[in-house]
Amino acid sequence: MSASIDFSKIREMDIASSRLSHMDDEYTFFYDETNNSRLFRITETEFNASKDEDFILGGFVYEGKHKAFGMEKLLQSLRLQPTMKEVKRKHIAPGNSFLECVNSRKLQTLLEWIIENKIYIHFMAMNKLYYGVVDIVDSLIADTELSRLPQIDIMLMKNALYKYINADIVYIHEVFLHYGYPNIAGKNVCEFCEVLIGWIEKIKAEDEADDKALESVRQLLKKALKKKSLCFLTDNENLMLMDGYTSLYMKPIYMFPNSEHIFDEETEIIRKICSTPMILYGKELHNFSFVKSTENGMVQLSDVIIGIIGKLMLYANVSTLLEIKKEMASLSLQQEKNISLLNNLIYASFNHCLAFIHCTVSLSEMEKVTCILTMAK
Repeated sequence: MSASIDFSKIREMDIASSRLSHMDDEYTFFYDETNNSRLFRITETEFNASKDEDFILGGFVYEGKHKAFGMEKLLQSLRLQPTMKEVKRKHIAPGNSFLECVNSRKLQTLLEWIIENKIYIHFMAMNKLYYGVVDIVDSLIADTELSRLPQIDIMLMKNALYKYINADIVYIHEVFLHYGYPNIAGKNVCEFCEVLIGWIEKIKAEDEADDKALESVRQLLKKALKKKSLCFLTDNENLMLMDGYTSLYMKPIYMFPNSEHIFDEETEIIRKICSTPMILYGKELHNFSFVKSTENGMVQLSDVIIGIIGKLMLYANVSTLLEIKKEMASLSLQQEKNISLLNNLIYASFNHCLAFIHCTVSLSEMEKVTCILTMAK
């Protein structure tokens, strides 16, 4: 068994910094995940998994514990076969793209049922590439007066760096591969910074905000030329951008200690969580369980919602804002209805508890997601 982890101080810091409320209330959370690549690493050719598919963990949540919601009646209204062992997204919102998925009458039925029953949704979204590259900015401002910069300025630098890295990913992949990113040896720090400086100097920024943010990163890189290490880019495993998602599974367990957390069975996660005792205020947490999705209807329906959120984030990642605005202007009535319902559900959930929805993604990705959700008439 691994050493226990005391999350008491981490929880208090998170609550204070994000001004969170309702964290001690009783809820019942159900979880499923999508785009779980187990890890995210740089390979000889590109990455071991798609950089455009965000990892999403989440599902349904309601106030209190052990409520019944008339699932049989819902399944009847969805016109699903009574012999069906497991409900998946493809049965309710089929399609490979977000816009295909939301063009479904069954999805409207499900979304209306969720809202009518005062059920919320919760999810954590992680853009794997964004998570892997923002340590560059954090390393550049660490241990300097710049660490006290307004958070929005830091976010703008991270956003611009990620945005143009993503746009020039073939070249940046070669750079990362050459230097073993995110494990930059001390002897290579100066050269790595010089390469990034030269790369930034050739970029034609899309707008003034990007130009300003990139220039700020460039100036920080110039200051870093004298450093022998970039603190968050050392003592890591070569080419490993994300070594598993266990921390994302653990977070809601200690952030909502009085709630019940019901996860879909995931063998590796079960092994890691059960071998690492979580301590909060002197007590070990046992407020979680793992179930077979075939035996829990709420976990199955969580699969549908999380699948839709995954398609939403993918749509934002592979489309420009201009493309999105054009497509939003020509939606079918069914697409408009479902996107509007989804937006209302996300807004109600976030409004009830900020911690229900957490996204580790770029500002530009969030801008496109907001556009998608709010432009539907």
